[in-house]
Amino acid sequence: MRLRLKQGAMAELIGVSQTYVSRLESGLVQPPEPVAAAIMKLAEDPRTRSLFDDLRATVDHSPFPCLLLQTGVDGPDVAAVSEVMARDFLAGSRRLTDTPALRRLSGDLDALTRDGLNTGHILGATSVWVDHAHPDRFWQVRYTPIRDETGAGFVHITLARLDDSPAARAAAKAATPRIDHVTDG
Repeated sequence: MRLRLKQGAMAELIGVSQTYVSRLESGLVQPPEPVAAAIMKLAEDPRTRSLFDDLRATVDHSPFPCLLLQTGVDGPDVAAVSEVMARDFLAGSRRLTDTPALRRLSGDLDALTRDGLNTGHILGATSVWVDHAHPDRFWQVRYTPIRDETGAGFVHITLARLDDSPAARAAAKAATPRIDHVTDG
């Protein structure tokens, strides 16, 4: 499903029968290493990877600070991260809650989750965050909830640098992000 291939097409591409692909999907058999490698190769091929996997690749290779977080009961986990975001903010961590530099983002995500981030009631949200590096750096943060093909919840987060100004300082003091709600009609 993730590769948007019918069983017969996938079987042909990886050199097995459609019946075998059906048995793989239902969990009746585990693929041997050559078949598992062929499936992974398909998942990495831009011609067959899913739209969600394209987004993940875009985040991984972005020259801008951005990340893709998988949401869940244990808190958000980093699913993809740009090099600049990993270097400047995450300091090697794969969990947002373990990163003191991103406390504001973590707090925003908690507030957004309470307001319906994972229920489809929020289209997106924006906040301004200050990184207290020397000198202070201001960032406009955009939160966009998305789902992958399996229905798992994610949040795409992008940061855009702002000039230090009275307006940026005032916006950074706002307690919660500005939310774009889904409207009926």
